[in-house]
Order: sequence, then structure tokens, then C-alpha cells
Amino acid sequence: MACFKNQSLLLHQVLQGNSYDVLCGLLKDSREKGKYRLIVTSPPYYGHRHYGNDPYEIGQEKTDAEYIDNLAKTFAVCRNLLTEDGSLWIVIGDTRRRYEKLMIPHKLAQRLVGIGYTFREDIIWYKKNNISSSSKENLSQAYEIVLFLSKNEKCYTNLDGIRIAGNEAREGRNRTPPSHMLQYKPLNESKEKITEILEIVHNARHDTPFKELPTTSEISKAYGYDPEKYCPTCYRKFKRHATRKRIGDHKHYPIFAVCNSNGKNPGNVWEVATKAHYGSEHFAIFPEDLVDIIINFTTQEGDWVLDPFVGRGTSGMVSEYRHRRFRGIDLYAENVSHAIENIRSVKVGKITLNLSDQKRHGCLDS
Repeated sequence: MACFKNQSLLLHQVLQGNSYDVLCGLLKDSREKGKYRLIVTSPPYYGHRHYGNDPYEIGQEKTDAEYIDNLAKTFAVCRNLLTEDGSLWIVIGDTRRRYEKLMIPHKLAQRLVGIGYTFREDIIWYKKNNISSSSKENLSQAYEIVLFLSKNEKCYTNLDGIRIAGNEAREGRNRTPPSHMLQYKPLNESKEKITEILEIVHNARHDTPFKELPTTSEISKAYGYDPEKYCPTCYRKFKRHATRKRIGDHKHYPIFAVCNSNGKNPGNVWEVATKAHYGSEHFAIFPEDLVDIIINFTTQEGDWVLDPFVGRGTSGMVSEYRHRRFRGIDLYAENVSHAIENIRSVKVGKITLNLSDQKRHGCLDS
């Protein structure tokens, strides 16, 4: 079994050892239980790369079932280290055997739900600079899965930390309206009128003529918005936020869906470029922008973040930059040393993280 060594623990809190063993060791300390608001990591993918010669290296199991067993066992310990409102984020790729994908992310998610996690979301990380495949029969792998699970049914999230400008504003399809034509909140909302409109719309059939339905201007006025004024997020007129016919049997579907004035909720497809490695640097690099989105979404300043497969220390670097406290674990001493140095370099300003402004650059799909 790999050794459990403390490498500059007091300074950067990066531990060397088999992840499962180190996590179990942490759990023996009562101060560690329920300490981490976020656990974010990207474990070695099954059958992809060798990172060293340790026989306990994750990803080198004989079967995919054994690989999933080992990850599930590791993340079961992680659940006890999370705060009650904490979350687990796993960036994980699938593995192909000849013509078949093994569905590893999906199988792992099912296992984690079985041990108590709540499955919140599966996010597509689209790698906009993905490398074309040389295969003559398979498509190029242009995305990876990001699993978002929470310890309990609800967890801490901060959508305001990752909101984005609407597509129309971001891509310049709509001109910026004059400031006096923007409306940031409803005025004189009429609940009585809204109830009346909802009844008409929900009782309408697919062949109900539009002339028998409320106009989009009437709908926006009922909700307290001037139909001729503009949304500050997407720059569309408010009458264009109204839908007069519901979709299918979805009676909950909003007939007036105004954007949040701070920006739109990001979608579950994230466009983030991969990061190149140089020289002896870790060659499966966690993109800083990807980690930054997760940290901004699920933690506050001062929260503890844990990465059980720390690699070069990207999650620690972003945690340092965003003023979160961090602990990482890696099997190999070389990775631990690099992670410590990289985190220290961010701390002293030797490395500058040029993290994207999601609202400005639109690195999240909306």
C-alpha cells in the first residue's frame, strides 16, 4: 500500500499517498468530518494513461467494474468529509473498447446515488480545441462528463457567481438599448390578471386560434413589465419574453420567463478549452477556467476545498486565487511537489491565473 506522507502540510496542505487510505486517515480526525464544502477532482480515466508505477494507481484495474468499485469506495469516504450542504464534482471521461463505449460516467453516477449522494446534474464539458481522431470508424471525442452530486438533497449554490449575458447580448444580435428603456424589476404586477391569463392559456387546445389568447403585451403587463421596454440581460423587448401557447402538457411551463437582471442561468454545456502541458509538467491538466466555474458556483471565500486526485494542483491554484482553503492528495511525490510549487507560485504572484469572465466571454452555454 502506498505510503501516507505529509508534504508541506502546514503551508499548502497537499498530502502524498493512496487517495482512499489518506481519506480514511483524515476521517479519523473529528475535525475533518463535515469540513469540506466542495470536493472537486478528475480521477485518472480507466485504461487511458500510466502516471507512474504504483500498483494501486487508479485507472489501471483489470476491468471497468473494478475501476468503478475503487472510485465508489473512495467517494463514499468523501461523503463523510463533506459539509451537510457540500457537493462532489467529478470530471471523468469514458473509455472505448473497440466499437463500444463502457458508459463509465453513467455507471459511476448510479453507484454514487446508491451510497447516498443526490445526483444533481451531468454537465457536458465541450473542449472547443479538441484534437481530431485518427480513427476510421469512430467520431472524435469532443467532450467529457462533469458529474455534480450533493451530499444531501439540497446543497449550497450561488448562481449569481456564474451568471452569463444572454445569447443575443453576448453575440451582438441585439443592439444595446438606451438606459431609460431598460427595466430591471416588475412594477404594478397584477396577480389577479396573471391568474386569469393562466386559466385561458392552460385551457387552450393546440388548435385554439391565437386571436382567442391574450397578447404577448397583455401577458408582460400582467407580470409588471412594459412590453416595449428591454430586458437588461438579453436586450429583447419584454413582449418577446411571453409565450401564449404552453408546450404539450407542461402546465408548469412559464408563459412569461423574464431573465434575471444579473444574467441568465448557465446551461449544462460548458465550452472550455483544454490546457497544454509543457516539459515535465503533468500531462492531463485540469483547465483552470473549468475549476473556477465550479468553485464560484458552490463555495464562498474561506470555505474548504478538497481534491483527492490533485495532479499538478490546478484546483489548489484556483482555490488560492479565489481565497478558499485547500487540501489535495496525490499518489506520486512528483505530483505533490509540483502541486505545492504551483499553489505557492499563485500565492506569491509568480503565476497569474487569467481566468475568463463568464459574463463577458460567454464560456458557458446558455
